[in-house]
Amino acid sequence: MKRTFQSRISYKHYVLQAVLLLVVVCLYWMPLNRTVTGVLLAVLLTLMTIVTSRAINTCYVVHSEGFLEIRNGRFSKTRHIPLTDIQRIDKIHNGALILVLTDQTELFITPRNESDFIQCIKKYRS
Repeated sequence: MKRTFQSRISYKHYVLQAVLLLVVVCLYWMPLNRTVTGVLLAVLLTLMTIVTSRAINTCYVVHSEGFLEIRNGRFSKTRHIPLTDIQRIDKIHNGALILVLTDQTELFITPRNESDFIQCIKKYRS
């Protein structure tokens, strides 16, 4: 059995998207050089696609087999972390969690329901 937790989208994602969109519109309406403007527009639109995909498709899957799967969108690699490698889970004031692993690596995650996520980790860890 597995349990999936969606990621919380923060206001920073919306601000980043708005700034990127504003720059794209400004470049579109005030072109300096067609070649340079075209390359910049392509890069910015690709960056917007990656940021949107990462914000929408990020999820955390806790498997009953004893590992945590972190999916960071379609353009990123999926991480598999054994639940036994999680040393502790620290809450941050803004609703995010820090997973501290046994090799002292810290992972910053933002599940929508932090308390259920922590209970699910504890349940499948034992």
